[in-house]
Order: sequence, then C-alpha cells, then structure tokens
Amino acid sequence: MKKQLTFAAMLLFFMAGIATGCKKETGAERSLKKKIEGKWQVSKVETTIEGTAMTTYTGIPADFFEFRNDDNDQVEVSIGAQRTLGTYATLANDDLNLSLSGKILKSVVNTITDNKFEFTSTVEGSSPKEVRKYYLSR
Repeated sequence: MKKQLTFAAMLLFFMAGIATGCKKETGAERSLKKKIEGKWQVSKVETTIEGTAMTTYTGIPADFFEFRNDDNDQVEVSIGAQRTLGTYATLANDDLNLSLSGKILKSVVNTITDNKFEFTSTVEGSSPKEVRKYYLSR
C-alpha cells in the first residue's frame, strides 16, 4: 500500500510539472519577437527628414508588415506600390532593427499590444537624418 501511495504521489507531481511547464506564454510574458510575429496592417507612417516638414502617409487595406518566424527572421513590407522583403532582429532591450532595401532602420518600440504596434525608426547613416514613425494594427 505504501508503494502505491508513493507511486500515485510521484505520478501526481509528474503530471503537475507537465501541466505547468508547458504553459503558453501570454501577454507581457511573451518576448518582443513573439508579440510582433504575424501580419500587421499599416494605419499610417509619419516621415521626418531633417530640415523639412513631416509628411504623413495614410495606409490603405493592401499595406502591411509581416514579421515571419522563420530561420531568417524575414519581414515583408508592402506600402503603396513598394513591396520589400528584408530581415528583422529584436534586441535584448526590446528594441527592433530592420534591414529593408539596403537600409538599416534602428527602431524603438513605443507601444505593443495584441492589436496595436507603434515604433519609431531612424534610418542609419542617412544625411540629412530621416526618422519614420510607423502605426500598425491587427
């Protein structure tokens, strides 16, 4: 009887370990990469080039960012008539780097929720300095 109780207790601990160890990450616990993966619609893009006034592009239904969870961390961007395939990297401080059309965009995440993603990107090495603020939604 003692062996049966010990076996039952061990089985119970084993099952509890599996149930809690395989818990799906949700909300704030997820990494930035998990939060952004998938397809996002472009609501608008604000572009500021040093010395000029800000321009605003309002997204249309065909505009999107798609962050893929593959071996290459690809991102596909379609804005207006321009469609680009590039790569992305999430950093330890929850910032984001994008490589699109030969340009490196160093980005700071302003807002990230399940259905809203806003980030500000500076085009590396641009002269004059170019800053873009992206407003995305699902």
